[in-house]
Amino acid sequence: MLIGGGVTGLISGMLGISGPLSSAVFLSLNLAPVAYIASKATASAAMHIVKAVTYNKFGLMNWDIFLNGLFIGCAMMAGNFVAMRLIRHAHKKVYPSIVAGVMIAVSIWLFVSI
Repeated sequence: MLIGGGVTGLISGMLGISGPLSSAVFLSLNLAPVAYIASKATASAAMHIVKAVTYNKFGLMNWDIFLNGLFIGCAMMAGNFVAMRLIRHAHKKVYPSIVAGVMIAVSIWLFVSI
């Protein structure tokens, strides 16, 4: 877990993307769907707070960037509240396949759209 978190944080800090990698790390823990989402959200929130403080310290973030991130984060939280009602009924053994399928579909979409 420590290695997975460190690698995920490094990639996120360097590239700004770590979603698929952190998803794989958390899926390997065999958590229930709600616990998976809660754990991933907590780790992401902590990581983004550290990134915001660091980028601000080095002058890489201005007020407009902060507000955009804040508004996007609020919209994502609203989406998570809606999704929480859906995943409470998800089967623990099927859920990792759904997450993997969505990650594969998004990866294919990214390759095709570039």
